[in-house]
Amino acid sequence: MGREESKEQAKAAQKEKEQAAFAKKQERKDKQWEQGTDQRGAAKSAEQAAKDAEKARQKEAKQAAEAAEGGAKPQPQRNPVMKKKCTECGKRHNPKEPC
Repeated sequence: MGREESKEQAKAAQKEKEQAAFAKKQERKDKQWEQGTDQRGAAKSAEQAAKDAEKARQKEAKQAAEAAEGGAKPQPQRNPVMKKKCTECGKRHNPKEPC
């Protein structure tokens, strides 16, 4: 019986130790979050909001300009060339081009 009781006591002590460590860690994280928010959080979010608004305004202006010109510019067609391994030099290049 003594052995089983000591195991249970050890488990309980370990669990309490882990809970205390977790609480301490959470307290430290909360403190860091509060300090970060106080120092730079409000100013940073205001700056970010201003930047986002500016980007949105520029995007709308660009879309309006494209619509006035007759739509978006067509993208050039890409024709990918299949490169194959050359039997003479061993490098990969267009088979229609000489080594």
